[in-house]
Order: sequence, then C-alpha cells, then structure tokens
Amino acid sequence: MEGYLNDIEESSLRLKSGWYDTGDLGYLDGDGYLWHKGRLKRFVKIGGEMISLVMVEEALNEITPESVECCAVEIPDAKRGSRIVAITSAKIEQSEIQKKLSKELPNIALPKSYIVVSNFPRMGSGKTDFRTLTEEVRRQLKDS
Repeated sequence: MEGYLNDIEESSLRLKSGWYDTGDLGYLDGDGYLWHKGRLKRFVKIGGEMISLVMVEEALNEITPESVECCAVEIPDAKRGSRIVAITSAKIEQSEIQKKLSKELPNIALPKSYIVVSNFPRMGSGKTDFRTLTEEVRRQLKDS
C-alpha cells in the first residue's frame, strides 16, 4: 500500500471490507490459477458495453508495423457516452487498418479517429502516460 501510508482519506477509498482494491480485473480458472485481465481504468463503457482499451491496443499492435507504437484512449461522445481514439507514433493507412481491425474487433470497439503523436509521453516508471495522451488527443480534435 505504498503511496497510501499516512493518507487516511486515500486509504479509506481503497480499502473495501479489509481488502485493498487495486482496480485490477481477473478471474480464477478451473485449476485455481489467478489470471490478470487488465485494469478497470483501461476499460470504457460505450453504449452500455464495457470495452477493453487493451484489447483494442493488442489488435492494433498485431496489424501495424513493429516500429509503430500504438495505444487507445477514451474521449467523451455525446451520443454513446464515450468513443475510442487510436494513437500511433507514425502515420498509418487508416482505412486499411480499420478494415483489418473490423475482422478482429466488434464494431463498437473500433476506433472512431486516429491521431499521430510522434513521442508518447512517459511516466517515471517508463510506462505510457495515458492521461497526458488523452489530453493531447482532446486538444488535437478540438483544434481540427
């Protein structure tokens, strides 16, 4: 619980019935193994359905060149609550990628926009900073 020590308010938000709520999703298989499925923060609700942004990213990574970094973020949408935007580190052939993605993903999970960001922002741990990326996407879409 590092980061919550001596922070009574944040600790109380994370402790549920004596358990620490990590925000992770997983399941136990028939053999009793625990499988990690993702973070709750990396899911988006679109039209009443929960869509994994990680699932979208994995599909993107399968069909884009290895040299292209990809991720997916959620932005607000007046009709469906949210929509998915794909972010790539280089220009890609969007119509071709969308056609291939449509064979891998349900229609509701397909990115509605593609944005190129040459340098993905990183956190201190080296992981992608999705919050900063989402802000950049909102800025770019607002300006276009």
